[in-house]
Amino acid sequence: MEFIWKIGGEAGFGIMGSGILFGKVFTRTGYHAHVYSEYPSLIRGGHNTTQVRISDAPVHNPKKTCNLLVALNKFAVEAHMNEITERGGILYDGDEIDLSDLSLPQNVVLYKVPLLSIAKQAGGEVIMRNTVAMGATLALLDYPFSHLEELIKEVFARKGEHVIDVNIRAAKGGYDYIIDNYNASEYPFSFEPKPQVKRCLMTGNEAIGAGAIQAGLKMYCAYPMTPASSILHYVAKHEYDHNIVVKHTEDEIAAVNMAIGGAYAGVRTMTATSGGGFALMTEAIGLAALSETPLVMAIAQRVGPSTGMPTWTEQADLKFVLNASQGDFLRVVLAPGDIQEAYELTQHAFNLAEKYQIPVMILSDKFLSESTTSADIDQLNKIPIQRGKLIVKDMEPLAQKEKFKRYEYTDDGVSPRPIPGIIGGEHVATSYEHWENSFSTEHFETRVKMVQKRAKKIDELVKDLKPPALHGPEDADLTLVCWGSHKPIVFEAVDLLNDAGVKVNALHFSYIHPIPPKAIEMLKSAKRLVIVENNSTAQFGGYLKEHAGVEFAGSILRFDGRPLFAEEVFEHAKLILDGKEKDVAVYDKERVEYYSAKLVGE
Repeated sequence: MEFIWKIGGEAGFGIMGSGILFGKVFTRTGYHAHVYSEYPSLIRGGHNTTQVRISDAPVHNPKKTCNLLVALNKFAVEAHMNEITERGGILYDGDEIDLSDLSLPQNVVLYKVPLLSIAKQAGGEVIMRNTVAMGATLALLDYPFSHLEELIKEVFARKGEHVIDVNIRAAKGGYDYIIDNYNASEYPFSFEPKPQVKRCLMTGNEAIGAGAIQAGLKMYCAYPMTPASSILHYVAKHEYDHNIVVKHTEDEIAAVNMAIGGAYAGVRTMTATSGGGFALMTEAIGLAALSETPLVMAIAQRVGPSTGMPTWTEQADLKFVLNASQGDFLRVVLAPGDIQEAYELTQHAFNLAEKYQIPVMILSDKFLSESTTSADIDQLNKIPIQRGKLIVKDMEPLAQKEKFKRYEYTDDGVSPRPIPGIIGGEHVATSYEHWENSFSTEHFETRVKMVQKRAKKIDELVKDLKPPALHGPEDADLTLVCWGSHKPIVFEAVDLLNDAGVKVNALHFSYIHPIPPKAIEMLKSAKRLVIVENNSTAQFGGYLKEHAGVEFAGSILRFDGRPLFAEEVFEHAKLILDGKEKDVAVYDKERVEYYSAKLVGE
């Protein structure tokens, strides 16, 4: 049982906020929801949309179609009328928008609701049209209004009784208008509230922030950059509850260096940015690597190079993250596929960083970072904290001029790490190559030994890495390989393909680098491999060719700023399996320009 609601209009009219609110109505009453927004890099104007997918089963990704389009202006209808399913509808303000000159798809039902008039009658302004539309939609779905009413009281509690009352009146006005003017029983979708469960609705960035807090985060340093900024907002919101120092730095260079300093001092520290900010941080990553200081970084990818398209999604920073900073050194790259993985892998990132004293990167993207998804709270697992060879208690005092062997050669390559101020633990942390006692050196043999010591960590590290998740039948004719945020998209496509009698499975990687040993065996046992990515050069496919020695029968790539949709993966996977396609670049041929809110081209 599923219903897809889409609202569109200009930026500045609460389109994203109404999507979250609409999704919460259903997650509070036993359903699952996924909220996906598209918007240009504008505060006002342009074209914004938010899609809310409601289901009685878990959902983690959007669809290309919608069942009801809420149009706050005419352009929203022009841009999205062809996405509406058969017997779907358009809810719009018939007093303000004239659709008589548009050739609307057949079987689309029009619901004319005077959104602005109802909002003003309730004592509100034009921005409250979305609230009226939510009330009207609930009436169409035959859903009790009380659930939206209670949520409005909660969401607007800090704004006072007047704001609460106005919003409730506006929503009830839309609800009553549908009841009085339409036969809602004829609407093909209806929902009934289900028993409540402990379910939250959160973005990927909020899941990363929550995972960091659960992992014992005590210092967070960042400079805002879309789409990573909301991690900073989330942690700052909870800093006093969890005794965290949150620093909004002057730039990304300061952020990463402060994070290294905090980790050196012995507290769990983190920073986050997007591709352009990460470019500024790369020199400091080498400092963390050579000084063997734990460093946890989240990188939320967006379209590049340079400024690119700041509010759209891509997976094109993978090779950059894999190779950032000069020299050879061990790092870990993790790429969560959904909010549950974002929460859990962030905790794991802190453990890996401290256990092996290395940089660990959490690689997300705009799609996962800013999409909002429901999750059962009891499925968000807490991972025990492991701090490795951290020394926090005083030891025997050192002799005069003696230094602690901070970089001692050990069997596993990991040296003991005393925090500053510990008696007997005095040492230097330097960006220069060093002896065991931390003093700088250019002694050739020592250089070789130190490189080998740091590299030796991988022997134990790979035991902590999980192989890719297999979805679908083991004996499949085709295996789709994906990583990061495309996990739910590809998994849904696999289900669609198998339902259609096409034997396909998928391998999803969330542990990107180093490659888990089991992964190579799984890849080589597949009959035919197709790589699915959100970039133009199949970066992860090339990485797997280099490190796992596998070949791909084809690729399904997208790099226009949107994620792939399950319907697209379904279509092109079948064509590749039938030998009708090989390497596919997927993009929308629609004429919608979000930045200027117009239709362009032929």
